[in-house]
Amino acid sequence: MRFLLTFLISIISLNAYTIRADYKVTFGIFGKIGKANAYFKKDKDHYLIKIEARATGLAKLLSKNRIETYISEGVVKNGVLIPNFFKKIRKNSTKKIVKIYRFDHKAKKIYKITITYRNGKKDEHIEVLKYYAKNDILSLYFNLKNFLKPNITQMKLHAVGGDRKDGGVEIILPDSKEKEKLAKLFKSKDGLFLDVLLHQKIFASKEGRLHLLIDRDGITKKAVLKDVIFFGDIVGTLTNLSKGQL
Repeated sequence: MRFLLTFLISIISLNAYTIRADYKVTFGIFGKIGKANAYFKKDKDHYLIKIEARATGLAKLLSKNRIETYISEGVVKNGVLIPNFFKKIRKNSTKKIVKIYRFDHKAKKIYKITITYRNGKKDEHIEVLKYYAKNDILSLYFNLKNFLKPNITQMKLHAVGGDRKDGGVEIILPDSKEKEKLAKLFKSKDGLFLDVLLHQKIFASKEGRLHLLIDRDGITKKAVLKDVIFFGDIVGTLTNLSKGQL
């Protein structure tokens, strides 16, 4: 279910105070395997991003009713999201794992707390990450507009939730030939095409390369993880979007 995270990320203008986006996820011959909801809220100098992904159908049965939740919360300074903590919750009918990342930006350290619940028992472990990053994977994508510059087609950024070694995330703007391929893949020529490399073997893909189609409002309309195992592509598709003022 980790691929759902990137499927839901949107480079949304911070002028909107609340945003909710709903997605369905399909996988080759298996059809719909999941659904997810993304929520963004900005209240003065505070922000909250929450994503919840659920397995459905056969995937729900095989994963023992798996649910994943991702939360990023922090402050907003000069239009930039600065996370105070990033939380990942993964649970099914037999166990629950909570990972909390607390940012100490002044000391340039990130503390990771892992809590595991299984068979009525609780286990807790605390460590300091070997790297420091200013963002988590959610805040990074909302801040991406601050990194995009003319004539730069590829960049490596860092965020909690990226490469396990250093938090690395590669952002690639495709060239004209690649854009033609992506236009056929997405069946659309309108919008921004973007590739994201998480450097993780998501669902047996080589490097976790995701193709994103982002509309003019900065919303991810569709995302594709290509050629997974032998069964085709994993596709995330926007089904509902709402925006409002607080």
